[in-house]
Amino acid sequence: MVREPRVEKNIEIKVKQKKRIKFNKKFITPWLFLLPSIIILGTFLIYPILEAFRWSFLDYKIIAGTGEFVGLANFKEIFTDKHFWNALVNTLLFLVIVLPLNVFLPLLLAVLVNQKIKGVGLFRVLYYLPVITPMVVAALMWKMLYSQSGVISEILMKIGIFDSPTNLLVQSSTALVAVSAITVWKGLGYYMIIYLAGLQSLPGDVYESASIDGASFFQKFTKITVPMLIPSITLVSVMTIIAGMKVFEEIALTTGGGPSGATTTLVMYIYSKFNQLDVSIASAAGLVLLLLAIGASLLQMKLTSKKEEDLRA
Repeated sequence: MVREPRVEKNIEIKVKQKKRIKFNKKFITPWLFLLPSIIILGTFLIYPILEAFRWSFLDYKIIAGTGEFVGLANFKEIFTDKHFWNALVNTLLFLVIVLPLNVFLPLLLAVLVNQKIKGVGLFRVLYYLPVITPMVVAALMWKMLYSQSGVISEILMKIGIFDSPTNLLVQSSTALVAVSAITVWKGLGYYMIIYLAGLQSLPGDVYESASIDGASFFQKFTKITVPMLIPSITLVSVMTIIAGMKVFEEIALTTGGGPSGATTTLVMYIYSKFNQLDVSIASAAGLVLLLLAIGASLLQMKLTSKKEEDLRA
């Protein structure tokens, strides 16, 4: 019995419909799982960012809930504000201090704890403890250490740097460095784990060949370890730049932006403007901060990739 063409066509249509239903399920199911996260991120992150972007071009009155379009007037105001420039300089100085320390100190620690020695697991845990310590606890602890009766003040007196008890957090010349030390200490273990993961993925035969050829520890570190860890170095650098640009808790809990604005960063500047309900200026400064963070991250990635090419050449 020969099947009629119409019956065969109906069967083909049903098969295609079933395949389409299966494809739609495969496509829709992942988005259903992501939907709660998308709603939360959209409500508490993306929407506020878009609102801040809109406010930066308005003379927005947050109490009234309305604002008049002023174009670039808010940006002109912050660029003529000496406090903004002071905050920008402090932010860049903070990055200059923190970036090299956050890149190289965790790398050295990772190389050390990657050795097969007894008790190395305990050292890894100890180095990671600052990461899981709440910033409030860490800041208050360091604030006590920096006090005139603290351990750091006594050490500095004994080695002859200061003649009398000195609180580094209340000195304009040392406050930013003191806060930077807290940031470096807090992130040391986290960045060390990133480097440690990279180190443990490196091929061991390369190091064995270098040892046979008589390479020293320093030569193996500079000629093998560093070039092969460039992706990890890039990741740590970008993360440090982003974190450094938006540093807030350490400063707010220790110096509050003082003394005399010596530790007032861009985020502290934005925070003060929001406290004054000057949300349009704060939003404009926030947009500038976002562009600076993106630009600095892209520049760091470009420089790191160029360095990788030079090391491999």
